[in-house]
Amino acid sequence: MEHNVTLKDRSSLVVSGVEHIYSFSDKKVEVRTCVGEMVIEGEGLDMSKLSLDENIISIDGTINSIVYSKERKPQESFFKKVFK
Repeated sequence: MEHNVTLKDRSSLVVSGVEHIYSFSDKKVEVRTCVGEMVIEGEGLDMSKLSLDENIISIDGTINSIVYSKERKPQESFFKKVFK
């Protein structure tokens, strides 16, 4: 699977190689790509296209940052945190 990131004028972002979308809000998008985790932050973010067949996501809005990170750690449950 190929991974590409295309950003036009900080207002239109296309990411290929997307395997999973963890969360999406108007300020933050968290996805897993074929090359690692990616966090996109901005304002007024809107998913204009999602193609699961092509593994592509398109996002419109003001893009402030695109950051790759290590793999997400599994979230501990609320009860595990309380009863440590």
